Amino acid sequence: MENELVLEQVSKKFDDGSLILENIHLRLPRGTKLSILGPSGSGKTTLLRLIAGLETPDSGTIVFNGVSLAACPPYKRNFGMMFQDFALFPHLNVVDNIAYGLKMKGMGKAQIAARVKEMLLMTGLTGFEHRHMDDLSGGERQRVALARTLAPQPRLLMLDEPLSSLDRVLRKRLLLELTSIMSTLNITTIFVTHDHEEAFTAGNRVMIMNQGRIEQTGTPMELVHTPKNQWVKAFLGV
Repeated sequence: MENELVLEQVSKKFDDGSLILENIHLRLPRGTKLSILGPSGSGKTTLLRLIAGLETPDSGTIVFNGVSLAACPPYKRNFGMMFQDFALFPHLNVVDNIAYGLKMKGMGKAQIAARVKEMLLMTGLTGFEHRHMDDLSGGERQRVALARTLAPQPRLLMLDEPLSSLDRVLRKRLLLELTSIMSTLNITTIFVTHDHEEAFTAGNRVMIMNQGRIEQTGTPMELVHTPKNQWVKAFLGV
């Protein structure tokens, strides 16, 4: 299968010259559900920001569908990124939050209304249309953020610790709902987390990172049964 997203020798440094990411190689066929797993400070979020175009690599190339993204600004990439804090607009209601990106794309009112209705149904938010963010629970806000991210039909979906601000019980329930939605979408998805259970549930492939480097990539089964080194073995607790 042809690789849709390709990163070759991608590195990024802090201002003091120390490495955040070192020599990252990544090849994702279309439809891959990749979890990026690692401790805090391992470079997971920085990697997403480079792919999204919010930061620029110091070296290496990022290619999507055979086209280099070096000169492509974030708004032209049509990638969806759901942030850890959801980044919702508190002064807007559910419908207007979901519709925001569609309005920015210049879609017509009828098209926007139809797409928003579809997203409300997909994320279980029908009936919440006119509620504001302060009137929603953490789980409901998470669904609004997901609906807003999916509404413009992104070519690539990236989720940065999307469940980290929720309590454990709610996280487990929403993880199942989130993975169910992701499984119905035929788009490549990158799910960043520091939680093993989340990573193994959300991804059909898991990439383990440590101190800006890739330690090992494989299926959840491969990682558990054949950890590459002692660090991976200790990190996974196997």
